[in-house]
Amino acid sequence: MSTSTRLGRQLEAPAPTWNKSAAVVVVGGGAAGLSAALPLAAARIPVVLVCRSTLLDTATARSTSRSIGWRNPPTSEQLASAGDGLTDPAAAGRLIEQAPELLDWLDALAHQISSVEQDPRQPLGMTMQRTLASVARVQELLPAGTLTIDTHSRAVDVLTDESGHVAGLRVSRGDGTIGDYRAGTVVLATGGAARLWTHTTAPALANGDGLAMALRAGAALRDLEFVSFAPTALNAPPEERLPGEAAAEMGPTLRQAGAELVDAAGSTIVPLDESQHLPDHELAIRLADWMAAYPGATAFLDARGIGDQAWQLAPHVVMAQACREHGINPARQVIPVRPAAQAFVGGIAINEVGATTVPGLYAAGEVASSGANGASGPADGLLIDALVGGTAVGRHLAQAELPEAADSTDRALRGFLPTDALAGVRTSADEALGLRREHEKLRTTSDFLARLPHEEDFGEDELTGTNLQAVAAALAQAAIARPESRGWHRRIDHAGASDKWAKHVVVSLADDGTLQVTTAALDKPVTTR
Repeated sequence: MSTSTRLGRQLEAPAPTWNKSAAVVVVGGGAAGLSAALPLAAARIPVVLVCRSTLLDTATARSTSRSIGWRNPPTSEQLASAGDGLTDPAAAGRLIEQAPELLDWLDALAHQISSVEQDPRQPLGMTMQRTLASVARVQELLPAGTLTIDTHSRAVDVLTDESGHVAGLRVSRGDGTIGDYRAGTVVLATGGAARLWTHTTAPALANGDGLAMALRAGAALRDLEFVSFAPTALNAPPEERLPGEAAAEMGPTLRQAGAELVDAAGSTIVPLDESQHLPDHELAIRLADWMAAYPGATAFLDARGIGDQAWQLAPHVVMAQACREHGINPARQVIPVRPAAQAFVGGIAINEVGATTVPGLYAAGEVASSGANGASGPADGLLIDALVGGTAVGRHLAQAELPEAADSTDRALRGFLPTDALAGVRTSADEALGLRREHEKLRTTSDFLARLPHEEDFGEDELTGTNLQAVAAALAQAAIARPESRGWHRRIDHAGASDKWAKHVVVSLADDGTLQVTTAALDKPVTTR
């Protein structure tokens, strides 16, 4: 008999020692958070931007995506095909329509900030982050400015009032203090939870904070079972890796240049013409299947034939540096690689303006599920979705009548996961929630996650473990509920997709904290309670 996962509706953090007010609190300093905050600041609406680290230490800044394809965006038919039957046509249409306009706007901003021409070979994420962060800092310093940037602060919980409407945000600051921002509107733009897995390309801050907070606040999570993996991330030897180090992505440009996937003997794993053209999810699954068939064997990218000069040019120079930091000379040696968790495709269910099912709670970026990317989507679609989605939230709220915050009320409180339990959470994710899933392992993992204790007091590590456990439990339930293989969700006991499962899987918390799973038609709009 399965054990029902029971999560706290609110975490038992220490009482706040300070209170501040704002009209809107935006959580997250990447592309989604900044593009949501800037229209509010321009409209002179008091807005606080809460950022875990600095404005230049975000997932956006580390993204290797490029903008070339989105200046002449794919067609709706191409996005629908990439989304494997779950793409929301309206959401995809907004990406197609708005991406070129917003990228041109970013170019103009970048030119205003610096007369130096932007290097077109530089990843879009860094250019986007530096540009938006510079504009935000200027807004913050204006004499009549209404933007406050609170760096080195971590959101703990979204606060709600007796009716379930957002009442603010509880924050843990870097100086160790706990405080509340009182606000009737909160925007979550916190990124994903790819640090749930041992092998990941995600930055250290991708701990599922936004997903877990939204779940506790009562929001619906949609299509959480779809998680993208970098097919060929650097698989450095354990003795060469730092604890918690993110793996560098040995990106598709290497394969396009002629790098082949081979085993230790040099035999081909995936033929070059296939590895060059397969979508990321298909290539990642092919490699995961090979690793399962040959336990303990290592896959390699043989890029020795692309020429020494190629390693000195962008983007290969960054990959070469990552290899050399681990004692590998890619011009002379093969590169050990493996799939590594990269980003969440599913997330908090939102409508066209980023509203969730909780009144006053909005979301944008990787933490949200707009439907534009369906079950897989193009590799660089998530970054563009963050820019488009964040802008949509900011523009909507800048014109909306914003509610004042009512007094918050405590929900069902619960303690924190012990720090020594996090390793078990990650091991269970590696074994059951990766690219090869099957019912019994999913059920066993779900039962294991449900039995974990929540008996610790507040701490940064305890908060990380608690949030990742909540995300893992919700993901496991979503994966169990989808008995088919589609996009990034692969069930080895249910090969192929079924037309009857061309719908959303939705996970939420009941009032007593138990996870509940339902389904929703693709055309069913997201509405607040």
